[in-house]
Amino acid sequence: MAATFMGQVDGFIVNVASPTIQRELPAGFDQIQLVGAAYVFACAAGLVTGGRLGDRFGRRRVFLAGVGAFTVASLCCGLATSAEVLILCRFLQGACAAALIPQELAIIQATFHDARQRGRAFGAYGVALGLGVIAGIAGGGVLVGLDVGGMGWRSVFLINVPIGVAIVVVGRWAIRESRSDAAVGFDIAGAALTALAIPALLVPLMFGPRAGWHGWVWLSALTGLLLVAALARQQRRLADRGGDGLYPPHVLANRRFRLGMVVLAVFFAGNAGLYLVFTYHLQTGLGLDSLTAGLMFTPLGVGFAAGSAITGRLNGTRVPVIGAALIACCLLAMAAVAFTGATAEQTLLAVLIGAVGAGQGLVVSPLVAVVLNRVEPDHAGAATGIAATVVQFGLAAGFSLVGIAYRVVLGGIPGDPAIDPARHHVAFAAVALALTAGAALTGVLCRRLA
Repeated sequence: MAATFMGQVDGFIVNVASPTIQRELPAGFDQIQLVGAAYVFACAAGLVTGGRLGDRFGRRRVFLAGVGAFTVASLCCGLATSAEVLILCRFLQGACAAALIPQELAIIQATFHDARQRGRAFGAYGVALGLGVIAGIAGGGVLVGLDVGGMGWRSVFLINVPIGVAIVVVGRWAIRESRSDAAVGFDIAGAALTALAIPALLVPLMFGPRAGWHGWVWLSALTGLLLVAALARQQRRLADRGGDGLYPPHVLANRRFRLGMVVLAVFFAGNAGLYLVFTYHLQTGLGLDSLTAGLMFTPLGVGFAAGSAITGRLNGTRVPVIGAALIACCLLAMAAVAFTGATAEQTLLAVLIGAVGAGQGLVVSPLVAVVLNRVEPDHAGAATGIAATVVQFGLAAGFSLVGIAYRVVLGGIPGDPAIDPARHHVAFAAVALALTAGAALTGVLCRRLA
């Protein structure tokens, strides 16, 4: 849970500190984009491999190694002397995160065999996620604003060092080792193809809208698809020979697992889209400063933690359906508030985003539990790696597609003073209605999964 918390803090705190990093390092805007993208590329490309390493060599061992390496990479980020060095260190940080993230859920899966205990453990996992969001958003502004020890933006990376050291020290005796009972090989060819294919597919989603969909974006997408086809063929041939591939066939053949991956993609795409347009609307539609806009996300984290805590004491596969319905209702209310242009819009949006967070908390932990409970413990690492990769694609797709829709309805680039202020409210309301449909689809899929 401490590592989960640290990972969430790192993701949000870096986003908050990005303008300061750009100004003080200094770095160009394109370089700041790469600071975030390098982490995502390395992490997404290695998640499945990281999960399989845990299955083979021991989840505790790989987890602690990943945390230790992540801590060293964070220290290097905090000491970076140029934008190029920071980008490289962020890439290494993402690669280390790929080793530890799949082990978090796999360790829960292997440690708790009773369904009620496992449900409470997944609930605690959700609480850690929510608290990490709060600490990341609020802590980023505080650390940069207070300029602790004269470190400025560097403190947002260096804060990981004492946390990481504590996790490694305590984790050596607090975590029980677990690994697959089956003989797990290491598919080097599959790992290499995955490491090339996933970044190639993520490039269009992350940079396509900003780059104007130039030829190199489409070339990257085509290359990614060809690599995926080569990976699928390589995995089939390996399975036919009785080998142990990176993607276990019986895991992918599980209908519930496949449906769960679809639900995760839809759900997290909607989340990413909401975070994007909500941030834009607060700053360009309501005219809030960046710190106040960041603090408006605090109710989301509080609600998420509260919803997750509740799920730890609830049983039933229909809890995610209730959570999705709550999210849909809140998004519909957001659209109505934006259309009316109420004077108390900021207050109403703060209340509604908190309720959305509660709904998300009701969805995430039970959904993960439902999906992983049908996976054999021997392949928990591979399954969580696949799930984490799907989440990354969902987030990237949500940012890209929802961002395009928002700009189309807005009729320009957010922040352009030439745009009629009323258009910001219309664009936000329109996207909120679209996201309402996405939340309803999540509920339908969760109902089918149940």
